[in-house]
Amino acid sequence: MLKISEKTQHLKQSGIRNASTRCNEIGGINLGQGVCDIPIVKSIKQSACDAINNDKSLYSPCEGILELRQAVAKKLKSYNKISADPATEVVITHGSTGAFICAIMTLFNPGDEVILFEPFYGYHKNILNLHNIQVKSVPMSLDDLTFDPEDVRKAITPKTKGIVICTPCNPSGKVFTQQELQTLGEIAEKHDLAVITDEIYEYITYPGYTHVSPASLPIFKPRTITISGFSKTYNMTGWRLGYATGPQHIISKMALVQDLVYVCPNTPLQHAVLAAFDLPDSYFEEMKKTYHVKRDSVVNTLIELGFKPTVPQGAYYIMADFSKLKFKDDEQAAQSLLENSKVATVPGRSFFIDAKRGEKYIRVCYALNEQKINLAMQQLKVALA
Repeated sequence: MLKISEKTQHLKQSGIRNASTRCNEIGGINLGQGVCDIPIVKSIKQSACDAINNDKSLYSPCEGILELRQAVAKKLKSYNKISADPATEVVITHGSTGAFICAIMTLFNPGDEVILFEPFYGYHKNILNLHNIQVKSVPMSLDDLTFDPEDVRKAITPKTKGIVICTPCNPSGKVFTQQELQTLGEIAEKHDLAVITDEIYEYITYPGYTHVSPASLPIFKPRTITISGFSKTYNMTGWRLGYATGPQHIISKMALVQDLVYVCPNTPLQHAVLAAFDLPDSYFEEMKKTYHVKRDSVVNTLIELGFKPTVPQGAYYIMADFSKLKFKDDEQAAQSLLENSKVATVPGRSFFIDAKRGEKYIRVCYALNEQKINLAMQQLKVALA
Protein backbone atom coordinates (compact mmCIF):
# COMPACT_ATOMS: atom_id res chain seq x y z
CA MET A 1 0.00 0.00 0.00
CA LEU A 2 1.39 3.40 -0.98
CA LYS A 3 2.47 5.59 1.91
CA ILE A 4 0.98 9.03 2.43
CA SER A 5 3.21 12.04 3.00
CA GLU A 6 3.51 13.33 6.55
CA LYS A 7 2.05 16.71 5.56
CA THR A 8 -1.22 15.17 4.28
CA GLN A 9 -1.71 12.39 6.84
CA HIS A 10 -3.98 14.50 9.00
CA LEU A 11 -5.95 16.14 6.19
CA LYS A 12 -9.68 15.59 6.33
CA GLN A 13 -12.70 17.14 4.69
CA SER A 14 -13.36 20.63 6.02
CA GLY A 15 -16.49 21.31 8.03
CA ILE A 16 -17.63 23.68 5.28
CA ARG A 17 -17.18 21.14 2.48
CA ASN A 18 -18.71 18.37 4.59
CA ALA A 19 -21.82 20.47 5.22
CA SER A 20 -22.25 21.00 1.48
CA THR A 21 -21.70 17.33 0.65
CA ARG A 22 -24.25 16.09 3.18
CA CYS A 23 -26.73 18.81 2.23
CA ASN A 24 -26.54 17.80 -1.43
CA GLU A 25 -27.09 14.16 -0.51
CA ILE A 26 -30.47 14.91 1.07
CA GLY A 27 -31.52 17.77 -1.21
CA GLY A 28 -31.40 20.35 1.59
CA ILE A 29 -30.86 24.10 1.65
CA ASN A 30 -27.18 24.93 2.00
CA LEU A 31 -26.57 27.65 4.60
CA GLY A 32 -23.13 26.16 5.18
CA GLN A 33 -20.86 27.06 2.27
CA GLY A 34 -20.52 30.62 1.00
CA VAL A 35 -22.13 30.00 -2.38
CA CYS A 36 -24.43 32.60 -3.94
CA ASP A 37 -26.88 31.16 -6.48
CA ILE A 38 -27.95 34.52 -7.91
CA PRO A 39 -27.19 34.56 -11.68
CA ILE A 40 -24.14 36.34 -13.05
CA VAL A 41 -25.14 39.51 -14.91
CA LYS A 42 -25.76 38.99 -18.63
CA SER A 43 -22.96 41.27 -19.83
CA ILE A 44 -20.33 39.17 -18.05
CA LYS A 45 -21.82 35.91 -19.33
CA GLN A 46 -21.86 37.30 -22.87
CA SER A 47 -18.25 38.39 -22.43
CA ALA A 48 -17.36 34.79 -21.50
CA CYS A 49 -19.11 33.45 -24.60
CA ASP A 50 -17.30 36.00 -26.75
CA ALA A 51 -13.92 35.05 -25.29
CA ILE A 52 -14.51 31.37 -26.02
CA ASN A 53 -15.92 32.02 -29.50
CA ASN A 54 -12.92 34.22 -30.29
CA ASP A 55 -10.55 31.40 -29.27
CA LYS A 56 -8.95 33.25 -26.37
CA SER A 57 -8.01 29.84 -25.03
CA LEU A 58 -4.21 29.69 -24.87
CA TYR A 59 -2.03 30.00 -21.78
CA SER A 60 -1.96 33.53 -20.43
CA PRO A 61 1.17 34.98 -18.80
CA CYS A 62 1.59 33.52 -15.32
CA GLU A 63 0.86 37.02 -13.99
CA GLY A 64 -2.47 37.10 -15.85
CA ILE A 65 -3.45 39.08 -18.95
CA LEU A 66 -2.25 42.67 -18.88
CA GLU A 67 -5.69 44.12 -19.65
CA LEU A 68 -7.14 42.55 -16.51
CA ARG A 69 -4.20 43.62 -14.37
CA GLN A 70 -4.69 47.17 -15.64
CA ALA A 71 -8.39 47.04 -14.79
CA VAL A 72 -7.62 45.68 -11.31
CA ALA A 73 -5.02 48.40 -10.73
CA LYS A 74 -7.55 51.08 -11.72
CA LYS A 75 -10.11 49.58 -9.34
CA LEU A 76 -7.52 49.33 -6.53
CA LYS A 77 -6.74 53.03 -6.97
CA SER A 78 -10.33 54.26 -7.03
CA TYR A 79 -12.00 51.90 -4.53
CA ASN A 80 -9.25 50.63 -2.21
CA LYS A 81 -7.04 53.74 -2.34
CA ILE A 82 -4.03 51.54 -3.18
CA SER A 83 -1.59 52.56 -5.92
CA ALA A 84 -0.19 49.57 -7.84
CA ASP A 85 1.75 49.23 -11.08
CA PRO A 86 -0.27 46.74 -13.15
CA ALA A 87 2.87 45.49 -14.90
CA THR A 88 4.81 44.59 -11.77
CA GLU A 89 2.62 44.84 -8.64
CA VAL A 90 -0.55 42.95 -9.62
CA VAL A 91 -0.99 39.22 -10.25
CA ILE A 92 -4.19 37.49 -11.35
CA THR A 93 -4.58 34.18 -9.53
CA HIS A 94 -6.52 30.93 -9.44
CA GLY A 95 -9.08 32.34 -7.01
CA SER A 96 -8.25 34.30 -3.89
CA THR A 97 -7.29 30.96 -2.34
CA GLY A 98 -4.67 30.55 -5.06
CA ALA A 99 -3.38 34.02 -4.20
CA PHE A 100 -3.18 33.03 -0.52
CA ILE A 101 -1.23 29.87 -1.31
CA CYS A 102 1.21 31.73 -3.56
CA ALA A 103 1.67 34.41 -0.90
CA ILE A 104 2.46 32.06 1.98
CA MET A 105 4.80 29.98 -0.18
CA THR A 106 6.63 33.18 -1.09
CA LEU A 107 6.73 34.76 2.35
CA PHE A 108 7.16 31.99 4.92
CA ASN A 109 9.34 28.99 5.74
CA PRO A 110 8.42 25.75 7.53
CA GLY A 111 8.45 26.38 11.28
CA ASP A 112 7.46 30.05 10.98
CA GLU A 113 4.44 31.28 12.93
CA VAL A 114 1.54 33.31 11.53
CA ILE A 115 -1.20 35.01 13.57
CA LEU A 116 -4.90 34.54 12.76
CA PHE A 117 -7.88 36.13 14.49
CA GLU A 118 -10.15 33.48 15.99
CA PRO A 119 -12.74 32.46 14.86
CA PHE A 120 -10.85 32.25 11.58
CA TYR A 121 -11.55 31.03 8.07
CA GLY A 122 -10.57 27.38 8.33
CA TYR A 123 -8.91 27.26 4.92
CA HIS A 124 -6.42 29.91 6.04
CA LYS A 125 -5.35 27.79 9.00
CA ASN A 126 -5.32 24.50 7.11
CA ILE A 127 -3.31 25.84 4.18
CA LEU A 128 -0.74 27.31 6.58
CA ASN A 129 -0.52 24.02 8.45
CA LEU A 130 -0.17 22.07 5.20
CA HIS A 131 2.98 24.08 4.53
CA ASN A 132 4.27 23.41 8.06
CA ILE A 133 3.60 26.96 9.18
CA GLN A 134 2.31 27.19 12.74
CA VAL A 135 -0.80 29.20 13.57
CA LYS A 136 -1.03 31.45 16.62
CA SER A 137 -4.58 32.62 17.33
CA VAL A 138 -5.83 35.88 18.79
CA PRO A 139 -9.40 35.80 20.18
CA MET A 140 -12.13 37.94 18.71
CA SER A 141 -15.11 38.61 20.97
CA LEU A 142 -18.30 37.30 19.38
CA ASP A 143 -20.34 39.57 21.64
CA ASP A 144 -19.17 42.83 20.05
CA LEU A 145 -16.60 41.74 17.41
CA THR A 146 -13.69 43.46 19.15
CA PHE A 147 -10.20 42.25 20.00
CA ASP A 148 -7.52 43.32 22.46
CA PRO A 149 -4.31 44.53 20.74
CA GLU A 150 -2.41 43.30 23.79
CA ASP A 151 -3.42 39.75 22.85
CA VAL A 152 -1.74 40.30 19.49
CA ARG A 153 1.45 41.46 21.15
CA LYS A 154 1.43 38.49 23.53
CA ALA A 155 1.05 36.05 20.63
CA ILE A 156 4.27 37.23 18.97
CA THR A 157 7.42 35.16 19.45
CA PRO A 158 10.80 35.20 17.67
CA LYS A 159 9.28 32.70 15.19
CA THR A 160 6.33 34.93 14.29
CA LYS A 161 6.71 36.18 10.72
CA GLY A 162 3.24 37.28 9.67
CA ILE A 163 -0.36 38.13 10.41
CA VAL A 164 -3.52 37.47 8.38
CA ILE A 165 -6.34 40.01 8.45
CA CYS A 166 -9.68 39.02 6.91
CA THR A 167 -11.91 42.07 6.48
CA PRO A 168 -14.85 41.87 6.17
CA CYS A 169 -14.33 38.66 8.05
CA ASN A 170 -15.44 35.13 7.38
CA PRO A 171 -16.85 33.73 9.67
CA SER A 172 -17.60 36.50 12.18
CA GLY A 173 -18.74 39.36 9.94
CA LYS A 174 -16.18 41.67 11.55
CA VAL A 175 -15.15 44.80 9.64
CA PHE A 176 -11.86 46.16 10.95
CA THR A 177 -11.87 49.90 11.61
CA GLN A 178 -9.14 52.24 10.48
CA GLN A 179 -8.07 52.78 14.09
CA GLU A 180 -7.82 49.03 14.71
CA LEU A 181 -5.83 48.60 11.52
CA GLN A 182 -3.48 51.44 12.42
CA THR A 183 -2.74 49.72 15.72
CA LEU A 184 -2.09 46.41 13.96
CA GLY A 185 0.13 48.19 11.46
CA GLU A 186 2.24 49.62 14.27
CA ILE A 187 2.61 46.16 15.78
CA ALA A 188 3.56 44.67 12.40
CA GLU A 189 6.10 47.41 11.80
CA LYS A 190 7.68 47.01 15.23
CA HIS A 191 8.10 43.25 14.82
CA ASP A 192 8.77 43.32 11.05
CA LEU A 193 5.79 41.10 10.23
CA ALA A 194 4.44 40.42 6.76
CA VAL A 195 0.69 41.08 6.47
CA ILE A 196 -1.72 39.20 4.22
CA THR A 197 -5.17 40.73 3.92
CA ASP A 198 -8.11 38.74 2.58
CA GLU A 199 -10.63 41.29 1.28
CA ILE A 200 -12.84 39.04 -0.86
CA TYR A 201 -16.00 40.48 0.80
CA GLU A 202 -14.88 44.10 0.41
CA TYR A 203 -18.09 45.27 -1.30
CA ILE A 204 -20.43 43.66 1.25
CA THR A 205 -20.69 46.00 4.24
CA TYR A 206 -23.70 47.25 6.18
CA PRO A 207 -24.84 50.70 7.35
CA GLY A 208 -22.39 52.21 9.82
CA TYR A 209 -19.42 50.19 8.54
CA THR A 210 -16.92 50.99 5.79
CA HIS A 211 -14.32 48.73 4.26
CA VAL A 212 -10.76 50.00 4.73
CA SER A 213 -7.94 48.26 2.90
CA PRO A 214 -4.94 48.02 5.24
CA ALA A 215 -2.51 48.72 2.38
CA SER A 216 -4.19 52.10 1.87
CA LEU A 217 -2.58 53.13 5.16
CA PRO A 218 1.10 54.13 4.78
CA ILE A 219 2.26 51.97 7.67
CA PHE A 220 1.04 48.81 5.88
CA LYS A 221 2.05 49.54 2.29
CA PRO A 222 5.61 48.11 2.21
CA ARG A 223 4.74 44.88 4.06
CA THR A 224 1.25 43.95 2.86
CA ILE A 225 -0.09 41.53 0.27
CA THR A 226 -3.68 42.48 -0.50
CA ILE A 227 -5.85 39.63 -1.78
CA SER A 228 -9.29 39.80 -3.32
CA GLY A 229 -11.24 38.33 -6.22
CA PHE A 230 -14.42 38.16 -8.23
CA SER A 231 -16.22 35.16 -6.68
CA LYS A 232 -18.37 36.83 -4.04
CA THR A 233 -19.06 40.20 -5.63
CA TYR A 234 -20.16 38.82 -9.00
CA ASN A 235 -21.65 35.44 -7.92
CA MET A 236 -18.99 33.40 -9.75
CA THR A 237 -17.47 31.18 -7.08
CA GLY A 238 -16.79 28.44 -9.64
CA TRP A 239 -14.84 30.68 -12.01
CA ARG A 240 -11.86 30.67 -9.62
CA LEU A 241 -10.42 34.09 -10.39
CA GLY A 242 -8.69 36.25 -7.81
CA TYR A 243 -5.83 38.69 -7.63
CA ALA A 244 -3.16 40.08 -5.34
CA THR A 245 -1.16 43.27 -5.09
CA GLY A 246 1.89 44.13 -3.03
CA PRO A 247 5.59 44.96 -3.24
CA GLN A 248 7.08 44.19 -6.64
CA HIS A 249 9.67 41.69 -5.39
CA ILE A 250 6.95 39.65 -3.64
CA ILE A 251 4.43 39.76 -6.49
CA SER A 252 7.07 38.64 -9.02
CA LYS A 253 7.88 35.58 -6.89
CA MET A 254 4.18 34.84 -6.36
CA ALA A 255 3.76 34.78 -10.14
CA LEU A 256 6.62 32.28 -10.43
CA VAL A 257 5.05 30.11 -7.73
CA GLN A 258 1.75 30.26 -9.61
CA ASP A 259 3.53 29.23 -12.81
CA LEU A 260 4.73 26.08 -11.04
CA VAL A 261 1.50 25.26 -9.21
CA TYR A 262 -1.26 26.42 -11.59
CA VAL A 263 0.62 27.55 -14.76
CA CYS A 264 -1.85 30.42 -15.20
CA PRO A 265 -5.42 31.44 -14.35
CA ASN A 266 -8.26 30.45 -16.68
CA THR A 267 -7.60 32.48 -19.84
CA PRO A 268 -11.07 32.92 -21.41
CA LEU A 269 -12.58 33.82 -18.04
CA GLN A 270 -9.88 36.43 -17.48
CA HIS A 271 -11.08 38.14 -20.66
CA ALA A 272 -14.70 37.62 -19.63
CA VAL A 273 -14.43 39.24 -16.22
CA LEU A 274 -13.22 42.49 -17.76
CA ALA A 275 -16.91 43.25 -18.30
CA ALA A 276 -17.39 43.38 -14.52
CA PHE A 277 -15.51 46.66 -14.40
CA ASP A 278 -18.16 48.30 -16.57
CA LEU A 279 -21.00 47.67 -14.11
CA PRO A 280 -22.60 50.82 -12.63
CA ASP A 281 -22.38 51.80 -8.97
CA SER A 282 -26.03 50.80 -8.62
CA TYR A 283 -25.02 47.15 -8.98
CA PHE A 284 -22.99 47.30 -5.76
CA GLU A 285 -25.57 49.37 -3.89
CA GLU A 286 -28.35 46.93 -4.78
CA MET A 287 -26.17 44.01 -3.70
CA LYS A 288 -25.58 45.63 -0.30
CA LYS A 289 -29.29 46.33 0.17
CA THR A 290 -30.22 42.75 -0.70
CA TYR A 291 -27.73 41.27 1.75
CA HIS A 292 -28.79 43.77 4.41
CA VAL A 293 -32.41 42.59 4.15
CA LYS A 294 -31.36 38.94 4.34
CA ARG A 295 -29.01 39.62 7.26
CA ASP A 296 -31.73 41.22 9.36
CA SER A 297 -34.24 38.51 8.49
CA VAL A 298 -31.89 35.67 9.45
CA VAL A 299 -30.61 37.38 12.62
CA ASN A 300 -34.17 38.10 13.81
CA THR A 301 -35.32 34.55 13.08
CA LEU A 302 -32.36 33.04 14.92
CA ILE A 303 -33.06 35.22 17.96
CA GLU A 304 -36.72 34.18 17.83
CA LEU A 305 -35.65 30.52 17.83
CA GLY A 306 -33.42 30.93 20.89
CA PHE A 307 -30.02 31.48 19.30
CA LYS A 308 -27.66 34.30 20.23
CA PRO A 309 -26.26 35.35 16.83
CA THR A 310 -23.54 37.79 15.93
CA VAL A 311 -24.81 40.72 13.88
CA PRO A 312 -22.45 40.90 10.89
CA GLN A 313 -20.87 44.22 10.05
CA GLY A 314 -19.95 42.85 6.62
CA ALA A 315 -19.80 39.65 4.54
CA TYR A 316 -22.70 37.17 4.84
CA TYR A 317 -21.95 34.84 7.74
CA ILE A 318 -23.36 34.60 11.25
CA MET A 319 -21.81 32.81 14.22
CA ALA A 320 -24.83 31.64 16.22
CA ASP A 321 -24.56 30.62 19.89
CA PHE A 322 -27.09 27.85 20.63
CA SER A 323 -26.33 27.47 24.37
CA LYS A 324 -30.01 27.91 25.27
CA LEU A 325 -31.11 25.12 22.95
CA LYS A 326 -30.94 21.41 23.70
CA PHE A 327 -27.92 20.44 21.64
CA LYS A 328 -24.92 18.64 23.11
CA ASP A 329 -22.32 20.38 20.96
CA ASP A 330 -21.79 22.02 17.58
CA GLU A 331 -21.53 18.80 15.60
CA GLN A 332 -24.73 17.43 17.08
CA ALA A 333 -26.47 20.76 16.48
CA ALA A 334 -25.46 20.89 12.82
CA GLN A 335 -26.40 17.25 12.30
CA SER A 336 -29.77 17.65 13.99
CA LEU A 337 -30.66 20.77 12.02
CA LEU A 338 -29.73 19.06 8.76
CA GLU A 339 -31.71 15.92 9.53
CA ASN A 340 -34.79 17.62 10.98
CA SER A 341 -35.03 20.80 8.93
CA LYS A 342 -32.94 19.95 5.85
CA VAL A 343 -30.88 23.09 6.45
CA ALA A 344 -27.08 22.79 6.39
CA THR A 345 -24.90 24.81 8.76
CA VAL A 346 -21.24 24.46 9.76
CA PRO A 347 -20.11 23.29 13.23
CA GLY A 348 -18.35 26.06 15.13
CA ARG A 349 -15.22 24.01 15.81
CA SER A 350 -14.28 24.48 12.14
CA PHE A 351 -13.20 28.02 13.02
CA PHE A 352 -11.19 27.45 16.22
CA ILE A 353 -7.90 25.72 17.02
CA ASP A 354 -9.40 24.17 20.14
CA ALA A 355 -12.68 22.46 19.23
CA LYS A 356 -14.08 23.19 22.70
CA ARG A 357 -14.04 26.93 21.99
CA GLY A 358 -16.40 26.41 19.08
CA GLU A 359 -18.65 23.74 20.51
CA LYS A 360 -21.56 26.10 21.29
CA TYR A 361 -21.64 27.75 17.85
CA ILE A 362 -22.76 27.04 14.33
CA ARG A 363 -22.03 29.21 11.32
CA VAL A 364 -24.97 30.25 9.18
CA CYS A 365 -24.49 31.67 5.68
CA TYR A 366 -27.17 33.75 3.95
CA ALA A 367 -25.67 34.04 0.46
CA LEU A 368 -28.45 32.15 -1.32
CA ASN A 369 -31.36 33.93 -2.97
CA GLU A 370 -34.02 35.46 -0.73
CA GLN A 371 -36.65 32.82 -1.52
CA LYS A 372 -34.39 29.98 -0.38
CA ILE A 373 -33.31 31.90 2.71
CA ASN A 374 -36.94 32.47 3.70
CA LEU A 375 -37.76 28.80 3.10
CA ALA A 376 -34.78 27.72 5.21
CA MET A 377 -35.94 29.97 8.07
CA GLN A 378 -39.43 28.47 7.90
CA GLN A 379 -38.01 24.93 7.98
CA LEU A 380 -35.90 25.81 11.03
CA LYS A 381 -38.98 27.20 12.79
CA VAL A 382 -40.88 23.98 12.17
CA ALA A 383 -37.98 21.77 13.28
CA LEU A 384 -37.33 23.75 16.47
CA ALA A 385 -40.97 24.31 17.41
